[in-house]
Amino acid sequence: MIKKSQCNKISLCSNIFSFFLYTVSCDEFRLVGGSVQLDTQDPVPDFDDLFWEFNKINNVLKYEKKSKNIIYFSDYKGRVEFNEETYSLTLKNLQKTDSGPYEAQASGDNVTVVAEYRLSVLDPVEAPVLTHQLSRDTCSITLTCRGHDLSISSSYFNKTCEEKEVTSPEGVALSLSVNGSSIICNHSNPASWKIDVLELKELEQLCGLTVRVVVGVVVFILIFAFIVICLYLRKNRGPTQQENTDAQAGNQLSSGDNGENETTT
Repeated sequence: MIKKSQCNKISLCSNIFSFFLYTVSCDEFRLVGGSVQLDTQDPVPDFDDLFWEFNKINNVLKYEKKSKNIIYFSDYKGRVEFNEETYSLTLKNLQKTDSGPYEAQASGDNVTVVAEYRLSVLDPVEAPVLTHQLSRDTCSITLTCRGHDLSISSSYFNKTCEEKEVTSPEGVALSLSVNGSSIICNHSNPASWKIDVLELKELEQLCGLTVRVVVGVVVFILIFAFIVICLYLRKNRGPTQQENTDAQAGNQLSSGDNGENETTT
């Protein structure tokens, strides 16, 4: 879950009246090209003019309550909207240069800050890549999750996987987790997230295939070794008894043939 805003209440003390006014202060995260609505506190104290400012020095707009006149300053013409009932400001087509603090001030007998925001405009994260590599001799699988400049690795063994997470100083996070029957590689920043998923059954199938291959190789090696040993022993143990008997019979026949030839002569 990506948190797009993190809001809390802060107190501002008026030097004239010595009482506390509560203003909404928020961190807002949006993507380049998107939009954001910045609201004021409710209710807004009575005022003559209301200003929205950026970075405390750049005016975004001025609203004159009595005449209901809205003055848009040049840098924001065409891409801001102002709500005359709630006094909220909507920024459109956001760019990274829009990142920074925004403030709304209600000006009358006193100047009261009625809204404070810190806006961060970010690029969407890249899609991560989840890869796996099998061990040659065991059913252990190394999982690697990569996203931009971040990388984490974990091992899958016996249907278990160690979950890991790493976060860059810029707030970009990369995590490897198990959710039900899936392993999820999640790449995120405060405004966007993308994932790559690997099903556990795929790893189990790979594991089963590895076991069958290993068993087959072992059986083949044993059979081959047995055949080689048999051939070696047969070659080095000399002629068998049957082979000796056949050889003697052959010699006797040869001797008989020689005698007949001599008689004939």
